[in-house]
Amino acid sequence: MDTLVLKTEENTIPACDLSGYVHPDPVVVASPLSSFFSSQPAERHIIPETQVVHEELEIPGTGLKLCYLSSRASGYRALLKVTMTQALVPLSLAKVHLMVAVEGHLFQKWFHASPNLAYTYIWDKTDAYRQRVYGLTQASVSVGFEYETCPSQILWEKRTAVLQGYELLPSNLGGWSLDKHHTLNIASGILHKGSGENVFVSEQQPPVISSIMGNGRRRSISCPSCSGLAEGNKLLAPVALACGGDGSLYVGDLNFIRRVYPTLNTTAVLEL
Repeated sequence: MDTLVLKTEENTIPACDLSGYVHPDPVVVASPLSSFFSSQPAERHIIPETQVVHEELEIPGTGLKLCYLSSRASGYRALLKVTMTQALVPLSLAKVHLMVAVEGHLFQKWFHASPNLAYTYIWDKTDAYRQRVYGLTQASVSVGFEYETCPSQILWEKRTAVLQGYELLPSNLGGWSLDKHHTLNIASGILHKGSGENVFVSEQQPPVISSIMGNGRRRSISCPSCSGLAEGNKLLAPVALACGGDGSLYVGDLNFIRRVYPTLNTTAVLEL
C-alpha cells in the first residue's frame, strides 16, 4: 500500500493598508418623536412635523372631546433615513454596505457606490418575535465601505438613533380617545394624553435610585413575613427584577416571587 501523507498549508492573504482609505461618515435621521399635536385641530388637521392627521369632535352636553391621531394607528411606521455617501465618492469605492439592527431585527443590504446614496428603513414597531414594542427603543446603524483594491475588508462606521414604538391608547374607542383621559407608560416614562400630546417625563426628570425592599439582613427560607410593607422586608438571594404595566415590581428572590405594588405593599405571587 502506498504511503499517504497529509499536510496543511496556510494560504495567507496579504492584509490591506487601510490607513489611506476614506471612512464612512453616515448621517442618520429618525422620525421625530410624536410630542407634537395640533392645538387647533378644527383649523389645522395636518401636523407637518410628524406627517400626522389630527381630528377632534365635541361630545354635546359633556364638555369632553373625542380626539383622533393617525400616529396612534396600527399602520403608522417609524422611519429611519440613512445617508451613506456624500456628493464626492472615492474613486476606488466599489460597494456600500448597510446594516440596521433594532429590537432583534437585522437588516442587511449592499449598494453600488454612487454619490448622495441614501436609504429609508421602515420599522413596523415589532421585535424579532413579532410582538409590539411600546415606548422608545434604540436602533443601531452601521455603514461600510468596500474598495476595489481591497475587497477582503470593509471599513465600518456605526451610528445610533432613537425610534418610537407603539403608543399606549388612553381610551379604547376604535382609535379615538377622550381628551381628559391620559395614560402613563411607566417603562419609557411617556405620558400619553387623550388630546394627542405626548409628554416625555423621562427627559424632564433625572433618574433616581432608591431602596424599596431589604434591610441588609437575610430572611428565612419559609419566609412567613414575606407579605406586608416592602420597606424593611428581608431578602435572601434576589436574582431577577421585572416591572409591570401598572408600576408594580416583581422580585425574584430564590424560592419566592413577590409583587411590590405602587403603594409599596408586597405580596407573595409564587413560592417554590
